[in-house]
Amino acid sequence: TMSHLRIVVFVLISLINNNNNVNALSTQPQGLFDRFRPSCPADIGSIRRFDSSLTNNNDDADSDTATWIAIFRSANNKPSVYIRDDFMNAMKVATTTTDDDDGGIMIKSESMMNDDKIEITSNSVMESTETPVAIARLSPSQDKNCWILDNMRCSLKKEEMEEECDGGSEHTEALCVAIDAILIHHLTNQSKESLFFNGAIRTKATLVSAQLLEERGFEQVTALNKDMASHTSSLDACLESYANRVVGTKGGAGSRERAIKICSLLGKIDREKDLVSNNNNDDDKEEDYDPWAGIKKFL
Repeated sequence: TMSHLRIVVFVLISLINNNNNVNALSTQPQGLFDRFRPSCPADIGSIRRFDSSLTNNNDDADSDTATWIAIFRSANNKPSVYIRDDFMNAMKVATTTTDDDDGGIMIKSESMMNDDKIEITSNSVMESTETPVAIARLSPSQDKNCWILDNMRCSLKKEEMEEECDGGSEHTEALCVAIDAILIHHLTNQSKESLFFNGAIRTKATLVSAQLLEERGFEQVTALNKDMASHTSSLDACLESYANRVVGTKGGAGSRERAIKICSLLGKIDREKDLVSNNNNDDDKEEDYDPWAGIKKFL
């Protein structure tokens, strides 16, 4: 049964990880052959370097309640990879345009957009000047005990396939690292009383990210909600999926290490309490919510 599977997995994870404390992911040593390294919570300056428009809006992007994650290249890549990334970043900076006050188009360089705005909070000096290849954000929802995973973006080309990568390409592997890292951060930094996981993390997935989320135990929603989420976290499914990744041969050492941490954290959650909380949240939602009500008056 699922309860027996949880006990077996938790015992195995405890034996494997009995001498390691679950700390912030950005301070842990990464696998020898990892292509990417996560930084969570990420420095806002690195998010601006990825896309300055993400932190210019008057929303909760810069608030203390939202958590950003940035994925950087590790030191295990070939020199040609860094040269290619630097060239693509230079092209992006050269073609970045914004509307000026007179309604015209003005080209801004990366230094102009980030001047006097960089807030270095990372322990790594390299991250203060390096541009991430992927980002994501986890922010609290208006619903009780719910969080929204959004802004999952990657600058790497999804068309360039590589069998050794998790998901089949560097694009998908960078997003996989972001998903794993944000889960570890969320599970680590929530108190035992306020930690809920089953149905607590909701996201609007794309065709690419949907497969990556489902491989990690996220399930498709069965009813529409105001946030228009397509997938939600599932305690049993995520625990089973990450347990399979621990014993599987797919992925590198860093991927397996993150899977072990997530299994260890999920195994400590009170399952009965978590499922009851999820059912209470479902009862509080509007059953007759119409997502097209706002545009019906224009039809």
